[in-house]
Amino acid sequence: MFVLWPNGIRHDDVLLFVTDAAPYMVKAGRILQSLYSKMIHLTCLAHGIHRVAESIREKFKKVDKLISRVKQVFLKAPSRVLVFKSEAPAIPLPPEPILTRWGTWIMAASYYCKYYKDIRRVLISINSEDAISVKEAQQLIQDPNMEANLVYIHSNFGFIPEYITKLETQYISLSEALSAVKYVQNKLNDCEGEIGVAVFQKFNNVLEKNCGFKTIFNISKILSGQGISMEGLPDDLTGDDITYFKYAPITSTDVERSFSRYKTLLVDNRRSFNFENIKKSLVAQCNTLEGKNKIISNAF
Repeated sequence: MFVLWPNGIRHDDVLLFVTDAAPYMVKAGRILQSLYSKMIHLTCLAHGIHRVAESIREKFKKVDKLISRVKQVFLKAPSRVLVFKSEAPAIPLPPEPILTRWGTWIMAASYYCKYYKDIRRVLISINSEDAISVKEAQQLIQDPNMEANLVYIHSNFGFIPEYITKLETQYISLSEALSAVKYVQNKLNDCEGEIGVAVFQKFNNVLEKNCGFKTIFNISKILSGQGISMEGLPDDLTGDDITYFKYAPITSTDVERSFSRYKTLLVDNRRSFNFENIKKSLVAQCNTLEGKNKIISNAF
């Protein structure tokens, strides 16, 4: 804050604090609200939806194991990749989901649902003695319940990655971002079966634990002309303050992107990069970002 305001922190200008949902960040937000009376603490909603996706993965352990084993089968194995391309030339190679990349596991499950018979044919054509991963993948792909589970995941939860990506989009309006969240909630509410109910409850728990979600939702209703009352908002928050929330971010993805950019500054082959040059490089990167005149402050 002293970097932003070297002549003294302007406490009344701090309106939104966006973080992940780690307990220490929730506690930090609660303490900081005593210093910044207008500040709303919101935990990242894209991260929250990813946590729902992770709960889906935990409920389908055999599907998770299949995706993991097939990834191992073709990873750094040019000979098996050639077999795949000769047996199924019309389809792309199996995806390589990374659990820390939001939504990629569900995208992989949708892929296996779409190309199940082709993947099964390719795996069976590979010699099972090549590797343990090949043998296990062959056993899993022939499980009688595997295809049905993939169909259930794709038909009920296949839309989630698209809406995580939508929430990650920069500079979308608050109402548009919250509409995406509400769409996900309504779609999950339509899911049938015991697993569908459990996933919907998980999503509702994520929203209930998000201390600033209800406040941000009420502000969005006011900005879109649906709200007729300022009740439930922080007492110090004025009508003029609310106008600044029209494009308020509800995710911490901008900070995630900055981590990806800035980590390249300190790679192993940089051995003579002094602190002054690091500062200049950071300034250059910040000034080349799209929308440099827009100030969006997130905390992670």
